[in-house]
Amino acid sequence: MAESLAHYSMGSRAALTSLKRLVEDYERRLILEALARARGNQRRAAAELAVLPTTLNEKMRRLGLRACDRPEKGDVIGVSRGGDPGTLELTGTA
Repeated sequence: MAESLAHYSMGSRAALTSLKRLVEDYERRLILEALARARGNQRRAAAELAVLPTTLNEKMRRLGLRACDRPEKGDVIGVSRGGDPGTLELTGTA
């Protein structure tokens, strides 16, 4: 068992980066959906997500979101990767 743990701990950083990116994508989608339901009201969105408004604000800043990034009513929220593997694009359809 110790050998398998050593193997995973010495594995590539790509797996960690991938997990980090997946978590960020998921957080981004949850925040955008909560903001849409709260019609942009960050306090209501924070309450819905069961976090303090300051925590929501910090997460939004870390994820590069602004209050004006919330999707419009009827938009479908998705995250797609652009041509550059390090970039994310928020997509939606009206």
